[in-house]
Amino acid sequence: MLPFRLAYAPAYVLAACLLATSANAAQLDGTRVLSGRVDRISSDTWTLRGLDAELEVGSDSIRARIRIEQIDFLAAETDATNVDIICGQVEFAGATVRCADAAFSATFPQLGRVSTPGSFVYDRQNEITRFELTRIGIGSGVLRLEGSSDVESVSLMFDGRAVPIAELQSLASGFGLVPNDVVTGGFVSATGNVLLIEDRISRLSLRGTLDDASIANELGTLVAESVDGRVSISAQNTGGTWIVDADIGANAGEAYVEPFYANLAEHAVTLRLDKLQTADFRALAVPQFSLVQETQLELGGNLKIVVGATAEDTVSVSGDLTLGDSSVDAIYSGLVQVLAAGTLLGELETSGRVSGQLRLDSGFPAAAQLAFEDVTLDDRRRRFAIYGINGQVNWPGPGATPGNVPTSRLRWDSAAVYSILFAGGHTELRLGDDDVELLGALRLPTMGGAIVINEFRVRDYGTDAATGLLNAVLEPIQLGQLTAAFGWPAFSGSLSGRLPLLQYEGNAMTVGGRLTARAFDGDIEFSDLRIEQPFGLVPRLTGELRLRDLDLERLTNTFSFGLIQGRLSGDVRGLEIIAWQPVAMDMHLYTPPDDRSRHRISQRAVENLASVGGGSASAALSSGLLGFFEVFAYDRIGLRCVLKDGTCAMSGAGPAREGPAGKGYYIVKGKGVPRIDVVGYHEQVSWPRLVRQLRTITGRQAPTVR
Repeated sequence: MLPFRLAYAPAYVLAACLLATSANAAQLDGTRVLSGRVDRISSDTWTLRGLDAELEVGSDSIRARIRIEQIDFLAAETDATNVDIICGQVEFAGATVRCADAAFSATFPQLGRVSTPGSFVYDRQNEITRFELTRIGIGSGVLRLEGSSDVESVSLMFDGRAVPIAELQSLASGFGLVPNDVVTGGFVSATGNVLLIEDRISRLSLRGTLDDASIANELGTLVAESVDGRVSISAQNTGGTWIVDADIGANAGEAYVEPFYANLAEHAVTLRLDKLQTADFRALAVPQFSLVQETQLELGGNLKIVVGATAEDTVSVSGDLTLGDSSVDAIYSGLVQVLAAGTLLGELETSGRVSGQLRLDSGFPAAAQLAFEDVTLDDRRRRFAIYGINGQVNWPGPGATPGNVPTSRLRWDSAAVYSILFAGGHTELRLGDDDVELLGALRLPTMGGAIVINEFRVRDYGTDAATGLLNAVLEPIQLGQLTAAFGWPAFSGSLSGRLPLLQYEGNAMTVGGRLTARAFDGDIEFSDLRIEQPFGLVPRLTGELRLRDLDLERLTNTFSFGLIQGRLSGDVRGLEIIAWQPVAMDMHLYTPPDDRSRHRISQRAVENLASVGGGSASAALSSGLLGFFEVFAYDRIGLRCVLKDGTCAMSGAGPAREGPAGKGYYIVKGKGVPRIDVVGYHEQVSWPRLVRQLRTITGRQAPTVR
């Protein structure tokens, strides 16, 4: 609603002028001068203060001048001061007053002094006013207004050229037409017309262009920079309800309307709204819309939008959408990435195409039928990747059972989890409510073997009450490929086992039995396995690890460690790993008490085991008779690390005899002749340092070798 009654203003002002000029008269050079003053004229929406009127009546012409000290617009946060209207030739024809060469000027707080030539005609009998303001300077731009008014309505036609948006926004905000908590820039050129009935806009049409336009609100939820585009709007108010058609396009700049982002310079955008309906521009119904971003996005359908009462409130969007052939990367970077920030899906490289149907309810997905073509999802942090995804996903939405929903089928070319590579595969899924269930076994070929998932279910996915179940078998995989994937030295042999009933609940994974595997001709068993926040940024793993009767010759050959023959067992209790780094454990590696196999250790292996204590055994081995022997017999091997606060409390296969360096512990206890013992003396060792030693087989101070 405009804040003053334009239809009656000409009559009020003219009546005031006639009253004022009837008060005083003077004769000057054959010209009669009529003048007067009215201190105040008021209506329910505006107040006029200090009106001075002057008529110069000559023999063949009448000249008029009206000065108004101030006009207060009561419903607005602005006013006009020093208003000056000059008419060089006033013409009276019956009930009509005409001025063809008027000059208008006024001062506004937002714009400063504004002046323009123009004209007006007033029909007193029918109370109709026609006017034209031909050149209104707004900043560096120019606006032309032409209009007419009667007792019920005002019709305006406008034509603006390169008008600064900031100046226009400042003026409009003073009248309460637009918010003043935004920063704008750039230029607009537009033509159109407005019809007001009883001071309310009844009809509006506008066609224009934007040049280097920008806008930003205080919260940062609305930002646009350097936008070039076009806009066409037609709106009509019928019975208090607006019906709006709009066609908007942009081909330069960037725009962010939370949570949507678009690079308009790379791909132009066109938005069309058909028969949008609203009474207050807070609740909007859009029966049909289309949003096209060249080859990147094709979206259409219907929407219901509810805007909060304040800028801090969220915007609720509901509707049925049709997604045409669109770019996965455009949708991810323009929408999904913002919503997924801080989650497993927050940092992806994406490609491929997607199409289908989508239903939204208060901004959240409520149902989806999507088809994927050659889609890639690649985590920038190298945690996972899936390449060449094709297929369909059919999800009936929360609270809905699968019913007659078609089975979801997906096929992919390859995948990776961290550095572990998987060959292509395919699967069938049943989706319903927030549940996912695998239909049939899923075989994931990897590292010369495969992971076979026999059972997989997730309930209440995406909620705090989410639960899951997994039952899988590990077909023999090549240890060399597994260790290479983690950047470890190449292992020989294979690994196989069973993953019994892995369950997910309370954002934690637990194994309902023992995770068993076979490697190095021995047995490996995980028990009490639990992973908290498995898909978070800082996962935490706890459990117990049991090693039994591993073949040391196979193990040491794998690491090029030096020959050790015999068997090795071990126990890792109280294991705690945070962000995939051990922070606590009691690790004990030892020769099994019942091991009857051949026990032999090479010079090289002795040196490497000695280096765990921080030095080299080469000097001891090269002196005397020991240097002539390549292989030594041993009784047993033992090494223990109790990790806490980044430090290992070290011990071994039992206390050793006191030597020159003091009391120590056996790492290798020799047997027979020639006998060689490896003794460690450091009771406290930094865990990072110990890891570096094991990796580089170098150290700081050696255990003694005797």
